[in-house]
Amino acid sequence: MKMKWVCWLLFISPISWGSNQLVVDIISSENFSQRYEDFLAGRHVLDVDTFHPTTKGSHIEIIEMVLLQQALFLGGETRQVVFNPKPSVNILEFSDLIAGESLILARSVWHESIVDYRGALFISEPIVEVGEYEAGLYVTKRNVALQQTPLSQLRQLDVVSNPRWAVDWRALMNTDLHMVSFIGPWETMLEMVESNVVDTMLINFSVSDSLVLTFEGKEYVPIEDIKVVLPDSRHFVVSKNHPEGEQIFAALNRGLHVLKQRGIIKRALTESGFINKRVANWQVANAKMVVEVD
Repeated sequence: MKMKWVCWLLFISPISWGSNQLVVDIISSENFSQRYEDFLAGRHVLDVDTFHPTTKGSHIEIIEMVLLQQALFLGGETRQVVFNPKPSVNILEFSDLIAGESLILARSVWHESIVDYRGALFISEPIVEVGEYEAGLYVTKRNVALQQTPLSQLRQLDVVSNPRWAVDWRALMNTDLHMVSFIGPWETMLEMVESNVVDTMLINFSVSDSLVLTFEGKEYVPIEDIKVVLPDSRHFVVSKNHPEGEQIFAALNRGLHVLKQRGIIKRALTESGFINKRVANWQVANAKMVVEVD
């Protein structure tokens, strides 16, 4: 298996790219260009076969940018991918894709968010399977007592979440936590935790060894031995109304199938820390919901 992968990498040197460019839209408010370049560290994106993080914080966005390009190439699309930060692209609205003004997004999205748009969107094979997406209940690092809250006492805590984030909201509703609704920026929600307006917030586990999340010089840690499983799958989406939509979707799915067969997607999610071995045996706060999904 490994030998086949190495031979493929030797075959796809940078000169194998086509002369044209393929524009892929990305959320402009979350410009990952510097982190992406840091991760590549001089490697051509098609030569990446290890996915260990080079920065703290969530790493899944960068990994998906890499997997998307490798899948497209494996599926027969040889044009160089150019990422286009687009103000109208966000995690909740797909109007540009539906209208055919965007071809494809650089990030995966929840299946629940796009299932009603199947008439206008192609939905890829899952990048993240149901049950693989786990997150922590992050609190301020200075509050040691809160970090050690047992599962049986979660009902005493307030958790802030955006009801428009349907999968997060539904998962948290199936815990004992007291929900606090807030429609606004992620950064403001984290500030609510920092200022003790709420106790905790659901966040992807950090890739740091200690699971510490550092944001604007402030540190946050997950409540020990407790995690939340987000019961949905994540997929790339391609516009059915874009002139190249059908062609690109076919290439993408062919390539994703190859990556999955070779174990590359699972390796990428594991090495990047998205599937976090440090929390493998932690208790699941919404365990009853997970059983129902299975």
